[in-house]
Amino acid sequence: MSIRKLIPQLTNFFLILFILFTVLPVKLNYSSITIVILVILSLVNLLILKNNSFKRLKYSIFSISIPIVIYALGLINSTNIDYGLGFVSKNASFLAFPLIFFSLSKYINKDLLFKFYLLGLFVTNLYLLYLFVYYFNFGLRFYKIVTIDVYHSTYLGMYSLFAYWICFIFYNKNNSKVYLFLAIFFFLSAVVTSARIIFLLSILSAGVSLMSTTKSDGKRFAALVLIALFSTTALINIPSYKQKFNQFLELDTLSFDKNNYRSISSRFGKLEASLNVLKDNIWIGTGTGDAKDKLVEEYKKMNFTMGYKRKYNPHNQYLDNLIRNGIIGGIISLFAIYLLPFYISIRNKDKLLLAFTIIVAGVSLTESILDTHKGITFYVFFVTLMLSSIIQDKLTFSRCK
Repeated sequence: MSIRKLIPQLTNFFLILFILFTVLPVKLNYSSITIVILVILSLVNLLILKNNSFKRLKYSIFSISIPIVIYALGLINSTNIDYGLGFVSKNASFLAFPLIFFSLSKYINKDLLFKFYLLGLFVTNLYLLYLFVYYFNFGLRFYKIVTIDVYHSTYLGMYSLFAYWICFIFYNKNNSKVYLFLAIFFFLSAVVTSARIIFLLSILSAGVSLMSTTKSDGKRFAALVLIALFSTTALINIPSYKQKFNQFLELDTLSFDKNNYRSISSRFGKLEASLNVLKDNIWIGTGTGDAKDKLVEEYKKMNFTMGYKRKYNPHNQYLDNLIRNGIIGGIISLFAIYLLPFYISIRNKDKLLLAFTIIVAGVSLTESILDTHKGITFYVFFVTLMLSSIIQDKLTFSRCK
């Protein structure tokens, strides 16, 4: 078989492997290897075979690469170049996936990729639900075991919530009860991860999806009552949620307490330190390489021992970008990450891209998701997949006119 015929098969094979390595609890280097292989295939397709998708897919797909350009420019005013270069290389997916979809888009089977995403995540969540039942009475211990045995519960919840929307939209298109069952399964999986922001986004998702599918005012009211009962029951009866939301009651004021390192107090500490660092580096930021060092200095001033020992990031993607690259570079990056996909989804009435963007934007309030491999590759892969699909559909439509 010639390489020209082999590339389409290899493209989908390695994209499927990447998806499975993302959602299954395996080592990060496996997904990195598949990305490198896909980049090589892309370059072979572009440079050697000269069998590319230039006419099919416009250069606009590279608009999603703007953040890595800003991060690279942020090295200019960095003193910790080693960390800065490491951060830029960790975000290489912002260039890799646009190149992959730019070169190989005509070979990619989008529906097949979504199905394998659901399959891999279904397997992972079966294990999650087993842990939830087995450790139910241990409350917070379940949350820690999920983080250790599977991976960070917020990321797993984000994956499951996106899977819920895939299934919900596929169900509306195909009216298949399989997708309805899977939607319910992934909704429950997202809830039992016991991440606060995922719980709130899950309830919001259930409300929006139920309200959008019912036209009767009576049914809408009943749906809202059902959601309210479900959320109240979950908060009262699930030990891990009780412990996490009760942390609000432990605070005398909504601020950092250096004698209380529980999750809520710790997050206020990260927020306070981040705002102080941003205030001192408002226009061009700390530089891509110095953000964490500046935060550690601020943690020490606050006597936030765990903050400087563990070198916490801001746990807020908006502040993370603004601290690194200032108001100028940070806002440009945030525009490319959130507003651009949001605008395109609204303009093209793409419900799945809209749901994905809102989920990522919501999780970004409590996590620096683009500081970690699991967050970066998940975001860039799916946003590029959906953007390339929209661009291709437009080009196909324009040729048919």
